[in-house]
Amino acid sequence: MPAFRSVLSAYDRAGRVGGPRSELQALGARRDGVLIQPAADALLKLHQAVEQAGGDLRVTDCHRSVATQAAARAKYDAWVAAGKPRPGSARYDAATMKAAFVARPGESNHNGGRAVDIDLQRLAFSGEHPGRYLDRLWALAMPLGWSPVIRAPDERASEAWHLDFYGDLAGVFHRCGYGQGALAAALMVGHGPAFSDGHAALGQALLQRAGFDCGKIDGDPGPATRRALLAALGSDRAAAAFNDDNLRALSALPAVVL
Repeated sequence: MPAFRSVLSAYDRAGRVGGPRSELQALGARRDGVLIQPAADALLKLHQAVEQAGGDLRVTDCHRSVATQAAARAKYDAWVAAGKPRPGSARYDAATMKAAFVARPGESNHNGGRAVDIDLQRLAFSGEHPGRYLDRLWALAMPLGWSPVIRAPDERASEAWHLDFYGDLAGVFHRCGYGQGALAAALMVGHGPAFSDGHAALGQALLQRAGFDCGKIDGDPGPATRRALLAALGSDRAAAAFNDDNLRALSALPAVVL
């Protein structure tokens, strides 16, 4: 995944947010400032559109490793187990809890370099009421291929700041659900969770991308996976299962995005 260097992060060199643009780090200067190329291109276009609309686009997060995702999920689970105490209360421990939803490792589009989190408070569209910043962002972002994860633009909603770029995996997300789509995205860039058969898991992701239903992406090449592989490659090649040649052949198949 190429580093993305044309958009500002939300952080200065000390890791603080909210400072003037002149002190912010370039997104590509940060380890988390990474996207797959089509998403990076779409983010650059969004940056330009927001700028032309008199706004200020600052990105708080792009790529997130599976290990980072697991650590964040553990904090979320600890918060849920504690009864979701209010942040700042005596029962809330900021070191071990996170009071916002975090997807399971491998089930976030951040792991596949296809998601961004935006600093909504500082969008500051010229002449726009702050309560309409998200509406304006959606109007600019969605025609460029960015998809919100909440149903309606509400700045108060959890994950209001999150945008996904489905791209060639749109069909997987629509047919198989968000978790499977995000898992396919992570596997395709080598940043997915460990499976007992990693080649099979990647092969299943590529089959789903090409529109061949192989069931759940789980690294277990059962009957549904074998049928899909046979349909995709034919009997001669399918017999070799998920060797390197077959994975390359699956990668070359056109994506089915409907």
